[in-house]
Amino acid sequence: MAIIYSYNTITPQMGDKVLGSNLVDANGAKVTGNPTVQYSFTDIKTLVDQQFIQQFTVSSNAVSQEPGGTNSIHQIEFGPANSTSTSVTIDVNGKVVFLKTGTYYITQEYYLSGTQGNKLQTLFRTLRTIPGSSAAQFGATHVELFTVQESSDRKRVVINQMLNVTVGNTECVYQMVRDSAGADDGTLIQISNNNSFTATPNAQLTISKLI
Repeated sequence: MAIIYSYNTITPQMGDKVLGSNLVDANGAKVTGNPTVQYSFTDIKTLVDQQFIQQFTVSSNAVSQEPGGTNSIHQIEFGPANSTSTSVTIDVNGKVVFLKTGTYYITQEYYLSGTQGNKLQTLFRTLRTIPGSSAAQFGATHVELFTVQESSDRKRVVINQMLNVTVGNTECVYQMVRDSAGADDGTLIQISNNNSFTATPNAQLTISKLI
């Protein structure tokens, strides 16, 4: 191979190609051996031009929602059903269906409250069902440790996730539980205000897709 500076310098065109190493496949799985491959500038531009486009933001209209007691799992609801997106939908019970494959960015936002003096240990998780498989937890358990100093205290909880959907009609639900290591307490609660602003929802879900 010649010394690199001995090659001609020209303006690259979209149809030109460059060499690179293939580390992962289209599903995000590691490629054995990291083979050397060719990439066209057209394909590189398509990859770089991708961005996350919001599919919907939904929120609960309820004043509050909570588990039935310690170690009782509660499926979080996010208000009315929404099917405005052709890629992902949600029903009134909070079940999300990812109709199309792709990469999704998901933000869960909650406001947690409790009784003055109680020490809360509230757990949150995502339960995913891939068609043909049993439901299983996706990602880590998120734990909120919260000692309630005043009855008006509210703890904002934000959970961000990246989900790579490889099978259409994959389902997810979002759950919370009052762990027995803490008090039998912990409620998602709507926050009102003394102005003309709308109330802050107890639970909100925003889903975007990489387009």
